Amino acid sequence: MAKLEDHLFDEISTLVRVNPAPGKLINIDTLDGGGNSTQSALLAKYLESLGIEVVLTREPTDEEYGLAIRRILQRKRTLSPIPFQQLFCVDRGDHLDQLIIPSLARGDWVVTSRYALSTLAFGLAHDISPWLLLGMNVYYPWPNLNIVLALPVEECLRRKPESQRELHEVKETLERTWAAYQTLAGKLPHVIFVDGTGSEEMVFGRVRNVVKEELMP
Repeated sequence: MAKLEDHLFDEISTLVRVNPAPGKLINIDTLDGGGNSTQSALLAKYLESLGIEVVLTREPTDEEYGLAIRRILQRKRTLSPIPFQQLFCVDRGDHLDQLIIPSLARGDWVVTSRYALSTLAFGLAHDISPWLLLGMNVYYPWPNLNIVLALPVEECLRRKPESQRELHEVKETLERTWAAYQTLAGKLPHVIFVDGTGSEEMVFGRVRNVVKEELMP
């Protein structure tokens, strides 16, 4: 990031507020094909086994705005990068109002596959100023924990046949996105990288340990 953009980002980041509600908000993030949906489901099941009320969700959602995003990802229509990321933010706002905030207020734990960190990383990979994207999300509650699964771009692509790949699921874009995650991790709270290689069970063991260390002292 350029110096001016760094300054703007740092100024806006002072407004970021970690979720203060009784429940916990956990985001599991990664590159496309990195296994965050699988690990989110395993984490929700584990937390339920401990007697915790859990809401498992994802972004984009399956509601009106999320379905519009999926049409773009599937190349059924086009939208330029900035309004595309704005659409993610609108979907997130609706997601928060309709599901996440009421759940957290009840004391439920919410596990989501993707959240604001994704918007920042994917946007930065497409040369959108990160301060602009952070500003769009700054008044949304920030997760108590962001787990980013780390694995090679080649592995992410290998897991998804070329015929099933969505918009931006190409090597160069994923490499730029991964670099963006690394940049953002040093500037935003509660972002932890977890080795995403190996079997689902091995990866979940690492995820579980991080959750226990960070949120179950």
